Amino acid sequence: MHPVIEALSSLSVSALDGRAVPMPELWQERTGVVIWLRHYG
Repeated sequence: MHPVIEALSSLSVSALDGRAVPMPELWQERTGVVIWLRHYG
């Protein structure tokens, strides 16, 4: 497994309804794209 995918597999993101969704669940059935945005201000 690619090291980035391995690292992301232990993370969760917040869904619109507030529940935590494990990252691997997002790409189980289709390809996923991860975009990191950071706000400086």
